[in-house]
Amino acid sequence: MVKTGTTAEDKRKHLEFVQGVVNRMASNSFLFKGWSITIIAGLSAFATTDSNTAFMVIPIVSTLLFWSVDAYYLMLERAFRNIYNKVAKTKPEQIDYSLTPAKEDRTVKSWAKVFFGRPILVLFYGTVLVMLIILSLILNNYGLEVRIIHGS
Repeated sequence: MVKTGTTAEDKRKHLEFVQGVVNRMASNSFLFKGWSITIIAGLSAFATTDSNTAFMVIPIVSTLLFWSVDAYYLMLERAFRNIYNKVAKTKPEQIDYSLTPAKEDRTVKSWAKVFFGRPILVLFYGTVLVMLIILSLILNNYGLEVRIIHGS
């Protein structure tokens, strides 16, 4: 579906639309990190004050869910960057002006690649997950002990 009579101005406007989508995806990722810390901290505080420490499963599962959704939005951001790069290299009269990402950019494989391959996600959510697991083990008295030895 190639539109005839398109100009460089049409291409520029289309690139602005795509850039706007990329900016929203990046903003969503930032918001997910903020919300995840707030919600996970609240759920962890609730789980530690209750006598039933089995509630620590809830913040752990929440962390995995936030990690998954964040990876999804980063996958989409990457797909729209691919659209941007493709449009930037194409002549105005050959652009289809679609905002639909390619199917190969929206697969489970590409999501998993972002989930496990983005260092920022692995460091951020991985650290939170490890801390929650350690807290859960400590609360359930699984023999974790930290000794601080003062030198003389």
